[in-house]
Amino acid sequence: MDSPPALPTPQSPTGISKIKAPSSEALANGPSLDTVMTPDGRLITAITPSPASSRPTTPEPGQTPNTPPKNATRHTRRHARKSSFRSRTSPLDWETLTREDNPMRGFFMLFWMAMAAYMSSAFYQNWKIEGTPLRLRLMSSLSLDSGGLVLSDMALVGSMFVCVIIQKLLAWGWIPLSFSLPLHHIWQSTWFATAVVWVFYKDWPWVQSGFFVLHSMSMLMKQHSYMSSNNELHHKRRRLLKFQQKMDEIAGEMKKLDDADQSGLEVLELEWKYAHANAEELQIELRKGGTTFPNNITFLNFADYLLVPTLVYELEYPRTDRIRPLYILEKFLGTLGTFMILYVTIEHSINPVLEQIPVMGFFDSLTQLLVPFMICYMLFFYIIFECICNGFAELSRFADREFYEDWWNSATFDEYARKWNKPVHEFLLRHVYLEGVTTYKLSRQNATFLTFFLSSCLHELVMIVIGKKFRLYLFLMQMFQIPLIFVTRFLATKKRHRTAGNAFFWFGMFLGPPLLGVAYCREHFKV
Repeated sequence: MDSPPALPTPQSPTGISKIKAPSSEALANGPSLDTVMTPDGRLITAITPSPASSRPTTPEPGQTPNTPPKNATRHTRRHARKSSFRSRTSPLDWETLTREDNPMRGFFMLFWMAMAAYMSSAFYQNWKIEGTPLRLRLMSSLSLDSGGLVLSDMALVGSMFVCVIIQKLLAWGWIPLSFSLPLHHIWQSTWFATAVVWVFYKDWPWVQSGFFVLHSMSMLMKQHSYMSSNNELHHKRRRLLKFQQKMDEIAGEMKKLDDADQSGLEVLELEWKYAHANAEELQIELRKGGTTFPNNITFLNFADYLLVPTLVYELEYPRTDRIRPLYILEKFLGTLGTFMILYVTIEHSINPVLEQIPVMGFFDSLTQLLVPFMICYMLFFYIIFECICNGFAELSRFADREFYEDWWNSATFDEYARKWNKPVHEFLLRHVYLEGVTTYKLSRQNATFLTFFLSSCLHELVMIVIGKKFRLYLFLMQMFQIPLIFVTRFLATKKRHRTAGNAFFWFGMFLGPPLLGVAYCREHFKV
């Protein structure tokens, strides 16, 4: 697939007759684009404009400047989105804490020493009671049909490459561009429904079911971003080709006119400049660094995108200069160690309580699960965002390691939603919230509600797949965050109230997970 040619540039700003040659004779004089690193570490495309682009854009006759044509579609009204990716480090990465001489790194070490003491105590107590340092009942459940899970996950990932075939067919013109959006939704709906039905068919234990459906959701978001972003670029490329064709037609008409016909030449020059300015802008949007659409539509590019720990597709991402094997080993060992702590916590502190829920009072079971659930929540967060995401980032040389911010300092629940899971937040912001506002003309309040509603539905779907029951507890608690946002915003309106907002946030975090665990497990274990 060849990218559109570079744009022509008038050789003389004042000489009207010198534009009469067809634009194909000056295609090499378009803008120069280079990828450079800014002082703050962002990867941007630097543009050296052509002589024509340095002049003010000439509007189309009958239009005001910066106004799109009357027949502009929702695709033509879109502008190039500012990339949110730049070279950044992970806040809790030990290398970052040491390099920045972070004064809190001692507390970070204290946490892991406390976890080691907790593990030693759990091993000793279990040895005294059962004669073995570790219970293996949960491990036997985790190993059930592990081969089937691996093969299913491989098939799940392999099926995603259909997206590349669809985009290639669109680029070649074998599928009408007008059918791209329906095809996009048909494929995604069929793919995800098949994955969910497969989980019910396999009837895995809750760990395998939860992993597979969560992985399916993350891969669904990756596919959506890939196809949506490329569909938008297809429309921009089609507009670029139309503008280039228009420039050739105008240049041909100007060549036929006599130099004495100044009024006709002036009108055609205005039209040519308008087409050139729009084509130049589109050409810039179709290129990022050394990658130009549609040359990005390859299986290798898609495989690289699958490895990059982000849910938002870009033509290029900021990259590191090398892969550090020792860093990958560190994250791998961190994953194993954290998983062991997680396993011991679930096996020794959570499962015994859950199994006794039918005969325990609600308040008793809730109080016994407060601390273990919070420990598990923190460990899950660390495994996913600090170990796994950073490990894949190192493998793919992805330089933006800010997968989370200081969510533990959140004073409002919307601040927490923005900071604790940035890959999902970036996806929802770009493909749900902003898409709802710009394309479907939703108000900001309605777009926010839609975002929370979609997120709540997906969270509840996980619980339905795991528990095989429809209860809506998680959905209702997720939606309850909307009024809580207004409450915590009120507390955080003044700086001195941020402490109260943060305390209220942590109160909700301590109470929410065990409350959900008790609610769902009372349904699951009841006799």
